[in-house]
Amino acid sequence: MLRWMVAAMTAALLAATPVTAQEAVVGAPDRAALFHSTDPVIDARKQVVYNIYTKIFEENRYDLVDVYMTKRYIQHNPNIASGREAVKTLFRENRLPKMTIPVFAVVAEGDMVVVASAMVLPRPGGKPGETYTTTHFDMWRFVGNQVDEHWDEARLGPMSIGIVEKPAK
Repeated sequence: MLRWMVAAMTAALLAATPVTAQEAVVGAPDRAALFHSTDPVIDARKQVVYNIYTKIFEENRYDLVDVYMTKRYIQHNPNIASGREAVKTLFRENRLPKMTIPVFAVVAEGDMVVVASAMVLPRPGGKPGETYTTTHFDMWRFVGNQVDEHWDEARLGPMSIGIVEKPAK
């Protein structure tokens, strides 16, 4: 399965059309519905991730980090340190603007929940205010009912939130 996904992603990259022909990435009209499952364990895990997005990311409720993340919380984003205290410090020092993260897919299996959301970024070399959309991925691994590990596609360098309520024009 992993080989198929890598092959499909590689093929998509090789066959990609110029950015100017891109279709906008947009969130689902009812993103809350994406965070549910008929399996009670998966549903509970999706709800934890939903609360991380809505309460911690969007409402800056870093006081809830202890509720949703394990003490050792491992962070694979190279710009953020591991541990709950590091997450709290990040949010205390870098208050995020009020936003709604436009989620368009949530996939969960076993102890993993993966969320795909739209990200709007300034177009490199474009006119001031010109943007484009792309996809942001977060993958969360659970221990019990808390997130223990996180991955995303971040690279070293200045962090850009880039996620806004509306897609590019």
